[in-house]
Amino acid sequence: MRFLAGAVALSLLTSVVNAQPKTETLKDVPKITLVSPDGKTSYDLAKLVEKGPVLIRLTCACTGCDAELAFFQKLQESYNDKGLQTIAVFREKPEALESYAVKKKIAFMWLSDPKGDLWKTFDAKTMPTNILIEKGGKVIRVVNGCTIDGKNAQILSEEVARMLRTEPVTIATPKAKVDKK
Repeated sequence: MRFLAGAVALSLLTSVVNAQPKTETLKDVPKITLVSPDGKTSYDLAKLVEKGPVLIRLTCACTGCDAELAFFQKLQESYNDKGLQTIAVFREKPEALESYAVKKKIAFMWLSDPKGDLWKTFDAKTMPTNILIEKGGKVIRVVNGCTIDGKNAQILSEEVARMLRTEPVTIATPKAKVDKK
């Protein structure tokens, strides 16, 4: 028990000493093979992150996630030429998801995980959960929850720009606060 407490304290001290603003080093990406909805194509996540940063969006087709979708489409479009790969992983069954993906014109990779295996792998408790992985496989940012104003996509845009050493793209403009008197 004493060893465990010491290890935790050392880990906390190391993370404080090595802390960078707005970036929390969480862990290496787990070994995962992602499968297309039709089951015919598989994707090795480790190989995907060798090419560049990957944003995994654990999501669904609920109204909140649906409202955020346009912001994440814009995020992918903005950094596509610089190597960002967005993968939306939905909880819906493949049959239901295909018509949704076509209707919404999802312009990035989308997969179905009705059993929630990736949620378990990433210990995701919130819908949606966005996991940003830098080239090489280090999970550098997890953004939980839904912001229908695009705030989460904007936060991730700034992180992606930092990773790619480029200027951040404005994905969502914060709304001015109205002073009600």
